[in-house]
Amino acid sequence: MSAAAGSGEAPVRGDVHLLGLLHDVGHELATLSLLVEAVRGDGDLSPRTRHHVELMAQETFRLLRLTRLATEAEARPVAVRELLGPLVAVAALSEPTSVMLRPGPPVTLDVDETTLWRIMTNLLGNAVRAAGPDGHVEVDVRDDEAGLVIAVTDDGPGFGQGPRGWRSRGLAIVRRLARACGAAVHIDPAQPRGTRVWLAFSTPLSSGEVRRPENGQEAE
Repeated sequence: MSAAAGSGEAPVRGDVHLLGLLHDVGHELATLSLLVEAVRGDGDLSPRTRHHVELMAQETFRLLRLTRLATEAEARPVAVRELLGPLVAVAALSEPTSVMLRPGPPVTLDVDETTLWRIMTNLLGNAVRAAGPDGHVEVDVRDDEAGLVIAVTDDGPGFGQGPRGWRSRGLAIVRRLARACGAAVHIDPAQPRGTRVWLAFSTPLSSGEVRRPENGQEAE
């Protein structure tokens, strides 16, 4: 199913200095991509090492693509699960926290890919910090009659009780970026403990109302 979100104005649009920086970063990522490809072609890699290199290659390619897309900054169809899969895989590999993406059908969202990637990177990072090394983080994508919902749930101590980064800068960044692509950010307590943060993207045919679970709290 395809949903759509308002693109808003991208943070980088019209900022010559930032666009120049993105251009330079893109060149460096291209060099890094070549180095990763060289390692990827080594036939002596163990299966575990090859898996890690494959993740590095995917992330490098995605970052390179995102730097290029950021200079264009416009909504386009994004395969949400294809974007989330590598993010979850890298988080699961780099942190002792258990991180998983719940299975489900493919979903396409009309949104600026760079903005969605930044939102999910922040949400995942905050959830992993809140859950801690022995905790669990779950990412879920679903369609309902109101639109597309992307949820990140952790089993940490609960909203406002975790590390300071979750309460301040991380959520502020998510809130600002979500507004830019037409999404609403909501926060619920998870059961039996933890926090569920979810993004609601309404479809163009909806009234603009976003259905919220009982006792759901919208982030301000």
